[in-house]
Amino acid sequence: MPEQKPAKRPRRRNKNSAVALPDFVSIVNRYQRAVVGIEVIHNEDNQRRFSFGMPWERNTPYRSINIGTGFIFNRKGYILTNEHVIHDASSVYLRYYGRKQPVRATIVGWDYRHDIAVLKSNVPYTGPTLKIAKGTSIRAGEWVVAIGSPLGLDSTITAGIISSTSRGLQIGDREYPQLLQTDAAINRGNSGGPLINLRGEVVGMNTAVSQSSQGIGFAISAKMLQDAITEIV
Repeated sequence: MPEQKPAKRPRRRNKNSAVALPDFVSIVNRYQRAVVGIEVIHNEDNQRRFSFGMPWERNTPYRSINIGTGFIFNRKGYILTNEHVIHDASSVYLRYYGRKQPVRATIVGWDYRHDIAVLKSNVPYTGPTLKIAKGTSIRAGEWVVAIGSPLGLDSTITAGIISSTSRGLQIGDREYPQLLQTDAAINRGNSGGPLINLRGEVVGMNTAVSQSSQGIGFAISAKMLQDAITEIV
């Protein structure tokens, strides 16, 4: 009879060995400068308002500020963000990473229905840019990094995965037909910021978060962003 070879013993995982995690540091170091904080100023003329149910008049213009995030997607300094961030803006300012003074921006155009807007910086830009991924390359389970300005805290980094690649959502009169769902933390001020995969590509633009739960955020897909850029720019 032929000699039988001894069965191979199953490999045992070393209890002390660490599971390799994604290298978020290199992604952040490379692309952090391509993400900008956004401040939007709304100036309203004198108008009749109500306080505690009683009408009153303002003798001075009313001024309110909205915050958000944007990211630079080409060498000419064009910036993508959400339309709801800059909606009805009187003026828009950009806060660049490492720059103390804000920079005035021009609104190039927007797509109200799908909540996408393009801005242009009024100063030259020579830093890195973010590439928008091809829509077919995005898969559920992929690691992603969100960079933005939640609550005005510039250059905040959060990480998670793509939970789903196709969620339909309607908020007011806006339609979001193909949103990405992610569990990366997203808060007020993250709107318009990039959701980046480990290849350094923008797979989505952070747009909304479920207020009644934790770990459910939504981003406009890369395909929708590409279509909007073609139409607006």
